[in-house]
Amino acid sequence: MTDAVRAGMEWVPRFGMLEVPCDRAELIRGLFELAAWVADHPELSLPIVTGRVYTGDGDWPAKCRVVDQVAEALGEVPVEDDGRYTVHKAFGPIEFYSTAITCQEMAAFHAHMSYAANVQPDPAAGGAR
Repeated sequence: MTDAVRAGMEWVPRFGMLEVPCDRAELIRGLFELAAWVADHPELSLPIVTGRVYTGDGDWPAKCRVVDQVAEALGEVPVEDDGRYTVHKAFGPIEFYSTAITCQEMAAFHAHMSYAANVQPDPAAGGAR
C-alpha cells in the first residue's frame, strides 16, 4: 500500500483505502497514530482522550438538533441541565460528547473567566490571594 491520495479516497492503516472525505480519513489516521504511540511508550502515563462534535454558532434549536443527531448515532439520550444540552458516551477510556450551550450560559462563563487574570497564586501563603 501507499500513502498516495487518490481522488475521493485516503489511505489509513489497517483499512487500506477508505472512501471517506479527507478530513475523516485524517482523523482516523490520527487515532491510529495515537494508538501506536501509546503502544510504543508503555513507560509513560496514558493520555486522556476526549472527542466532541461541534454544534456550531447557530441558535439554540439548531445546536440542540446537532446534539440530537449525535445522540441518535450513539444510541444515547441527551440530557438538558443548567443551560446545556449534552450527550455523552465512553468508548473504553475515551470520552466522546456533544454539547449545546445557551448564549446566556456562555456569557456567564466568559464573565466568570474574565476574573482569571486577577487571581494570582501567592507562593508564601500556599494558594491564591
